Amino acid sequence: MLNGKKKYILNIAIIVIISATVVCLSIGNQWKQVINAFTHAKILWIVLMSIVMFLYYIFDAFSLLYFGRAYKKDYTYKQSFVNAISGTFFNGITPFASGGQFAQVYIFNKQGIAPTYSASILLMCFICYQSVLVIYTGVVLIFKYQYFMSQPAIFSLVMLGFLINFIVIAALFGGAKSRILQNFLTHTVLKLLYKVHIVKDYESTCFKVKNYLADFRDQLKFLQKNKPVLIRSCICNFIKLTIIYSMPFFAAKALNLNVTMADFLDFIGLCSCIYLINAFLPIPGASGGSEGVYLLLFSFLGPVGVSSSMFLWRFMSYYMGLIIGALVFSLDKEINRTRLE
Repeated sequence: MLNGKKKYILNIAIIVIISATVVCLSIGNQWKQVINAFTHAKILWIVLMSIVMFLYYIFDAFSLLYFGRAYKKDYTYKQSFVNAISGTFFNGITPFASGGQFAQVYIFNKQGIAPTYSASILLMCFICYQSVLVIYTGVVLIFKYQYFMSQPAIFSLVMLGFLINFIVIAALFGGAKSRILQNFLTHTVLKLLYKVHIVKDYESTCFKVKNYLADFRDQLKFLQKNKPVLIRSCICNFIKLTIIYSMPFFAAKALNLNVTMADFLDFIGLCSCIYLINAFLPIPGASGGSEGVYLLLFSFLGPVGVSSSMFLWRFMSYYMGLIIGALVFSLDKEINRTRLE
């Protein structure tokens, strides 16, 4: 347990150091101008930005609630919010956002849902989120195609991020639905990865993949039988993505930058690319990479505008969730009471 805490502390330190370094480098000798931008910021827009971002966590909890009640009828919204925001915290401080699911399974167990069921809940949440993400960003890429073609370096990274997300969900759907594709994945792809020493234990990995695809198949059947739950969850995820992608626009408005409502969809399209590229950044919270891509994509805001808006965007879309998640996880009576017991 102590080693686990040390890892989390180390990850948080890495996040802070990298983020601080990127901010300092991006601002350079423009500290006075950036500080001046914040002193003249519109408080109402900052308040609105924080409220809208908090709605993201509210809808995230609703998505979890719909599936939680399928296994525990008296599962409450408060419990789902605690679980969802805690997952946000642990995802944010672990490489590839890998720690959130383990924390959520732990919390589900404390809330009266066994690990076998909580794993199913999280898998269904993943199916809905990943499906909406691929469709959403696919539409964005189609409508912003001309812009990305004029930015070849960025376009290649964006396409790589999109392909990673698309291949993941397509392989899972295909492997779950088709025995032929499942055999191809387990017998051909895994063997190839084993031969090039990416997969260390072929038999063990093959067994895990088959089990995961079987679980995925079961959850697909559940979703097909419970379409109202599926639709509500997908709507929640659509709203979540729209909120998180709109944060740079709110930051620009708060800092009196020259943007109008006509630019809203452009901001959503550009910000979605940041999260696509983050898909293959191993650093906790994609620290450094997120800020760097933001500076490239929103450079049209000007040196001072892009640096100041990046700081506000990053705090609202990332650090605020870490702070709220850490506080909720530490102070929630249900979790802390069961720890003491």
